[in-house]
Parts: sequence; structure tokens; C-alpha cells
Amino acid sequence: MLHTPRRQRLIEEQDVRIHLDCYCHTCKLWHRPQPCTPEHFGQEVWEWHAKHPGHAFEFLSPKRRLPARLKDWLWQKLGVAPWWLDYRENTNFKLQFAASAALTCTLASLASSATFVAGREATAIDNGTNRYIDYELGAKITTGTTSTVDKEIRIYGYSCLNPDTPTYPDTITGTDSAVTLTSTYTLDGGFLLMGATSNSATSNIGYPIKCLRLAQAFGMAPHRWGLFIAHSTVAALHATGGNHVITQTGVYLTDT
Repeated sequence: MLHTPRRQRLIEEQDVRIHLDCYCHTCKLWHRPQPCTPEHFGQEVWEWHAKHPGHAFEFLSPKRRLPARLKDWLWQKLGVAPWWLDYRENTNFKLQFAASAALTCTLASLASSATFVAGREATAIDNGTNRYIDYELGAKITTGTTSTVDKEIRIYGYSCLNPDTPTYPDTITGTDSAVTLTSTYTLDGGFLLMGATSNSATSNIGYPIKCLRLAQAFGMAPHRWGLFIAHSTVAALHATGGNHVITQTGVYLTDT
């Protein structure tokens, strides 16, 4: 089949692959990512940023490696060598995502709380077996009838004080249940705001709530953690349980 010059050029561009080694100057590790197309190279850079946050790293040509038969007697005699020879090869880990699952949390007809101390806790998650490095959260919460405008729906997160016992903060029990915290002081001291939204006066609106990942909130996924949900919309939340959704997706590293 004959190709026009333009078609041939497009075919050649599609076959372009970037071959680079990545060196982390903080860890003194290196590995060779899978060859990638130019449009996917940015993804490789962001994955390294996620795996080596705050570290100094750079992508370099594989030709920096010494050929197997190179006569290195002069370097041996001088006691010096290229800096990259001091770096150990590292496994090229990639982020992987477990299947998403709904958190157990009965939000139907949840009453309002002006101070957010009365709300609903979800069943706690024990990360001791899966040992995920992070969790992504997704949420949609639906208001009820005649909500007051410009109030808030809030999702708080907590980690256990002692995950082995377990010991939970304040009046939290780790089960799907209605709970009233002792005060706004214990709310501020023992919980992190994971996500929130204000609301309109329109009834029965499902509000998507963008939440922090657990690693963003806690530095890493805790051994045992949970969520506490409260709102100040005055009217109770929608009475249909299926109109409220909170999901978690575990994140882990896999060897490619």
C-alpha cells in the first residue's frame, strides 16, 4: 500500500517511543520506565512525582550507562567514576486501584446540626490487611425538602487513637450509627475536614462532594479510619437511602 508523505509522517510519529532512565538524586535510585510515546511522557513524570514527592529527579539517556566491555582502569586508578554508577536500580512501581466499594453509612433523613456536632458515622475501615497506601473518596449527598440556602454539608475524617484496640476519637464507635460529639472543640481536635459543599434552597438536590484523598489529609492511609458526616441545611436530608453515596477506592503500588 502506498502512503502519501503526510500519511507516512503520521505513521512514523505514532511509532516514536521515548527511552529514558529516571534518576532520583534524593534516594540515589534509578530505573528504566517502559518506553512511552511523547503524549504519555507527562504521565511518567507525574507518576515519579507521586512516588518521590519533594525529591530531586531527572530523566536521562540510557547511554549514560557504561558498556559491558569498557576499559575502566583509569577510573579505578583515580578512584573516581561517573556519579550515576553510585545509584542502585529500583523497581518501577506503578499506582494501581482496587475495586471501589460503598462505605456503610445510613444518611437517609439525617437531621441538621447548626454546629455540626450531631451527625452520622460510617462503619470504620480496617486497613491492616490490605495495607493500601492511599484511598480515594467519592460522595454524593442529597438534601431534603425546603433546605435553607447557603448552609453546608460536611464530610469529616478521623484515624483511630489506637487501631489495635481499637480506640476511636470522642464518642465515635466505628459502626454505622447516629452520633453526637462532645463539643465543637473535640470536632476541631479529632477530625479533619475531607470535603464540603454549600447548598441552595431547592429541594432534593444531589450534591457531589469532592473529597481529599486520605494521604492528602493524614500523610498516608491510616491503619484504621472512618468518616463522620454532618450538615446544617435545617431540613433533614433526603429520606431515600439510595440518594446518598459514599465510596472508597484503595490505592496500592504494583511492580510493572
